[in-house]
Amino acid sequence: LEFEELRTVAVTNEDGSAGQVVVGRLAEVRFVDENTGIVLSAQNVPYGSQLFVNDKDVVKKGTVIAKWDPFNAVIVTENAGRVQFEDVVEGVTYRVEEDEATGLRERIVIESKERGRVPSAHILDENGELIRTYNFPINGRIAVEDGQMLRAGEVLIKMPRVVGSAGDITGGLP
Repeated sequence: LEFEELRTVAVTNEDGSAGQVVVGRLAEVRFVDENTGIVLSAQNVPYGSQLFVNDKDVVKKGTVIAKWDPFNAVIVTENAGRVQFEDVVEGVTYRVEEDEATGLRERIVIESKERGRVPSAHILDENGELIRTYNFPINGRIAVEDGQMLRAGEVLIKMPRVVGSAGDITGGLP
């Protein structure tokens, strides 16, 4: 395997082993024949995916290279620290939807009528110094709580990928 334009952060997996989460948008993995050096295949590695192999590893057929959420685009933090929300106000910059079947509450970012309000999350170090700021996109699902301690590579926002609909031609006719 050869990786191109790969940017990752080190994380600890659920089982306690060390892992990597991709934080670059242009990452690509190439499968190269070890004898001839010919590129057999090349694939994009999605932002936010978890890697299970390293650059220059020799892999066999059936090896899991990476895994990611195919239904949601995500924003992950590149730094560990405490989250501090700014302009995250219920009814102004986000709304709460509750699923009656499961009882789960979801906070969804909405467009504010006040143009100056931009919902965002600041990542602060242990001294309270600002490390990084992430703005929340409209229709993003907030996956963290204000004041929560985060590890690098954790998901801040999930954005459902748009599912195409087969619209009927008669739907637009007068």
